Amino acid sequence: MSAIVVKRSHNRGLDAARKEAEMLADELGKKFGLKHRWSSDLLEFKGSGAKGKMLCGEDILEIKLELSFMLKPFKARIEQEINKYLDDFCSA
Repeated sequence: MSAIVVKRSHNRGLDAARKEAEMLADELGKKFGLKHRWSSDLLEFKGSGAKGKMLCGEDILEIKLELSFMLKPFKARIEQEINKYLDDFCSA
């Protein structure tokens, strides 16, 4: 499996981080068929070609996503989209 790991500090608080994580999960779900569910402050992703977790903290967001061979060709695109979401959120 090919892994994507993205970590960002922010000063928006836990509620805002959870809302942003939910929006990102919805977007990834639409584009790449990933389902998600919450477990405390951890958002877990799973789909036919990927699985991972997003930790939402008071001042940090961390995503670890493992892509199967099937989604490996899309790694750069997925990583770019995750980075854009988090850059926009953390700089606001």
